[in-house]
Amino acid sequence: MKVWTVQKILKWTEEYLDKRGVSSPRWEAEQLLAYLIDANRLDLYLDPHRPLLPQELSTFKVLLKRRTQGEPIQYITGRQGFWKHEFRVEPGVLIPRPDSEVLVRATLERLKGIERPRILDVGTGTGCLIISILADLPQAQGVATDINPQALRVAQENAIRIKVQDRLSFLLGDLLAPFKGEVFHAIISNPPYVAEEEWTSLPREVREQEPSQALKGGREGLVYLSKLIDQGWRHLLPGGFLAMEMGWQQRDKVRSLFKGKPYPGIEFFSDLGGRDRMVLAKRD
Repeated sequence: MKVWTVQKILKWTEEYLDKRGVSSPRWEAEQLLAYLIDANRLDLYLDPHRPLLPQELSTFKVLLKRRTQGEPIQYITGRQGFWKHEFRVEPGVLIPRPDSEVLVRATLERLKGIERPRILDVGTGTGCLIISILADLPQAQGVATDINPQALRVAQENAIRIKVQDRLSFLLGDLLAPFKGEVFHAIISNPPYVAEEEWTSLPREVREQEPSQALKGGREGLVYLSKLIDQGWRHLLPGGFLAMEMGWQQRDKVRSLFKGKPYPGIEFFSDLGGRDRMVLAKRD
């Protein structure tokens, strides 16, 4: 009877996923197996000859079937690494992307020197943006909003896990609607920005598995970006800034949205692939 060790199952799974067009077959094989045996990826290489029990093999087949049927691996394992932490994620809540880390980095750089910055995260999802920032800025205070109650629950769970819950409050609401007269040093957001005409070009598992409410940005993908630009400056302290993720082809259109608004300084930042991914606008 063949013995399936960690090393053997990793190699077989990588080849199996690769043949089915999975873009990162080795990484996904590691994620699935680490989840199965309740370990981290490093543990797989520290004990490569560990045999899998029959029940583990049976469960692994089920996990692998779910993945090859199009379910995102993050929904299967319930976790996704982002910035310096691991975030809980579940179906119905947008999966954090590594490209969004550029927003965290830029925000942290611009909040240096501010004694007790107040930060608002609009459309928080898993909370990955605001929680990552608060974890790196122990004097900062944050507010996270979302229109999706499920997302707020998941974000609250992540805040507790990463130990920033005492400095982060949560509000259910649409964009900036919950706020009247409140001002912040920074407003950050990863709003829906996928254009209607681009929706069918997204990977099938994104279209069918992730919440469309967190992705679709209406005509040209600018509906929510425009609203945040129009309303955001009213909730910023003088010299505060609005930082938003955007589509990589939206730079010129987003720049035009700032015309006539009190944002004298506008910067664009590139993602890991060198594509325009974020805009940061300073209030006068």
